Amino acid sequence: MKIFQLPAIFLAASTSFVAAQTGINNNTPASTLDITAKNPTGTTTNVDGLLIPRLDRERAQNMTSVPVSTMIYVNSIASGTLAGTAINIDAVGYYYFNGTAWVKIDPAVNIYIANGTLAGPRTVTTNGNPINFVNGTSNVGIATGTTQGVISAAGSSRGSITLAGGSANLDMYVDNANAAQINSFGNSTKLSIGTANATPLALKANGTEKLTMLSNGNVGIGTAAPNTKFEVASGTANVSGIRLTNLTSASPIGTGQSIGVDATGNIITIANPSSPSINTATVNSTTGADYNVNDLGATTVTGTSQAITIPAGGKALFINFMLGIDYVGSPSGGGQAVYEARLYIDGVATDCYLRTQESGIAGSNTQFTINTVKFLTAGNHTLDIRMTRAVNNGTTSGVNMPCRPISMSFNASYIN
Repeated sequence: MKIFQLPAIFLAASTSFVAAQTGINNNTPASTLDITAKNPTGTTTNVDGLLIPRLDRERAQNMTSVPVSTMIYVNSIASGTLAGTAINIDAVGYYYFNGTAWVKIDPAVNIYIANGTLAGPRTVTTNGNPINFVNGTSNVGIATGTTQGVISAAGSSRGSITLAGGSANLDMYVDNANAAQINSFGNSTKLSIGTANATPLALKANGTEKLTMLSNGNVGIGTAAPNTKFEVASGTANVSGIRLTNLTSASPIGTGQSIGVDATGNIITIANPSSPSINTATVNSTTGADYNVNDLGATTVTGTSQAITIPAGGKALFINFMLGIDYVGSPSGGGQAVYEARLYIDGVATDCYLRTQESGIAGSNTQFTINTVKFLTAGNHTLDIRMTRAVNNGTTSGVNMPCRPISMSFNASYIN
C-alpha cells in the first residue's frame, strides 16, 4: 500500500508546486484547496467532509506561535481554564486564532455580548415568567399573566420611571417611606391627566373615590354623580362642607351681593340687607271731641284712629297708646262702674286692653296705657282705641257716660 500511495502524494505535491492549487476528488481546483465530495448525491453511507484537528481546552491553551486563522475543534473543556489564549473557550465547538486568543466561530449573538439592530418586530413570549433587568439594587421588571401585565421599576430607596420626548420629560417615582409623585419638567408645557372617552375621572384616598369629574365637566366632592358644575356632599346634615379659611365673620364688609342657598342647596345671590331704619307714626293731642260710652257696644275714642302702611313682607309693629279721659257726667244708677279701653286693628278687637273703675264723682278722670307688639301684613291698616262699660256695677244698662279726651299720645313703629 505504501508503494501505491507515494506516487499519489508526489503527484499532489507536484500539482501544488506547478499550479499552486490542489484538488481532492477533482482535476480543476478552483481555490488553493478544493475538495469535492466523493458522493455529492445519492444514498450511499460513505462519509464525506473535512475533519478539523480535535483537541481539548488545555491543549489549545498551551500551544505557542500559533499562526493567525488556525482553526481547531475543542472537544472538551474539562481541562484548562478561561484564561490567556483560551479566554473565549467556554464551550465545545470550532475556534480560530486571531493572533491573540482563540475565538469562537459563529458565536450566538445576544444582548449580553453585543449590540444589534432589529430587522423587524419581535415578540417575546414569557410563558408566565417575569423578565427582570437588574442593576445592583435596582431593577426593571416586566411580568405577564393570564389577567394582567405589569411593568415595574424598583430600587432599594426609589422606584422611578422617566419618559423623555426631546427636552420634555415626565417623571413618576415613589420613595421608600415617603411620597409618590408624578411630575413633568423640561420644556413640557402642560401636565394633562384625564380620560379620552365619555367616562368619569376619579381621585381616591384611602382606597375610596373622593372626587369625581364627569365627562360633561361636572365636579363632585363626596358624590359620584354631581348635578352642577361643582357639587359638595359633606355627609353631615346642615353642614355645607365648604370653608373659606381666610374669609370669616371677622373680615371687613365689602361691596357686592350677599349669597345664600335655595331649597336644593344651590348657592344663589340675595339682596343686600338695607341699613335698618325705624318708621314711626305718632300723635300728641290735648283736645278731642266728647263721646258717649255705655255697656251696649264699643265706642271709638275720638282722635285715636291712625292709618299705618306696612311694606312688602310684613312687619312687627310696636304700639303704644296713652289716654287721659275725663268722665264729664255721672250716669244714673251708680258711679262705681268699670270701663275698658281696647286696641282695635282694622276694626277687629285685639287681646290688648285695660280696665279702670270710675271714682263716682262727676268730672273725675282716669288714665289708660296700652302697649303691645303686633305683626301686620303688607298694606294699609287702621288702629284705634275703643271704650265700653265692661261692668255696670249698679249703673243702669244702656245709659251713657259722657267722656272727653284730655290727653292723647300714640306711637307706632317698625324696623325696616
